[in-house]
Amino acid sequence: MRFRLRHALSLFFAGTLVPLAGFAQAEVTLNAGAKLVIDSNVNGSPDSPSKANQRSDSYLSLSTSVVYYTALDAAKTRYFIGQLGAVSSVYNKFGNLDSSMLAASAGLYQQLSPTWSGQLTGRGFKRNTKQSTRDSHGFGTTLEIKKQLSQSVWIKGVADYEDNDANLQSFSYTGQTYGVYVGYLPFKDTFLNLGYSHNSRDFKSTAPFKSKTKTLFAEVSQRIAKNWYLNVGYAYMDNDSNFAGTAYTNHVFSSGVSFSY
Repeated sequence: MRFRLRHALSLFFAGTLVPLAGFAQAEVTLNAGAKLVIDSNVNGSPDSPSKANQRSDSYLSLSTSVVYYTALDAAKTRYFIGQLGAVSSVYNKFGNLDSSMLAASAGLYQQLSPTWSGQLTGRGFKRNTKQSTRDSHGFGTTLEIKKQLSQSVWIKGVADYEDNDANLQSFSYTGQTYGVYVGYLPFKDTFLNLGYSHNSRDFKSTAPFKSKTKTLFAEVSQRIAKNWYLNVGYAYMDNDSNFAGTAYTNHVFSSGVSFSY
């Protein structure tokens, strides 16, 4: 497999968070990851009347981020969280899909009760691709509500809004995503995450185009050494739009390693 590693390795991220030295108990976390992803229908070819035109491809995804968080009250039930990050994807066969993105976010976490918590986050991003017409920037916001069912099980509801402004108006959109996720810690160093999400996008094209994607996924993370984790995942994606004959499905497999310190 010949990835264009010169593009992947050119991913560079460096950031300085706004100093908040006046707050006590501030922490900074450094994260990085490398993931190999295989998509069974990368070109989004319809399932009907035949799947003959569907093409699979694999890509390498590299990511890095810096997370800053600090308590805003003496009881440590409210936190400010800031993050700067970058991600780059390099495809094996369809190089025109290569992309990279820089993002910054800030949010508030609130412990609502011994078992309930919530988080509200705003973000801004800039995305570059091999197709300049798809280059974009935008903003989004995410609301998360989490319930700790036991020491080893939690459930979380997520609502997200995104506004993406591309160089070519046809690729600009507003999107909403709603999801439900369950986390389970069966063993000390093993974490299982299951989820379902529904995403809809309203593209700002001349002819109104609306898409929707339903995703079921499962991911297992295993700590293999101090600060190092092995991740394996699978997602089934059901895609459709307001245009007849465009419905298609994807099977997405992923495996990778991540580091957090």
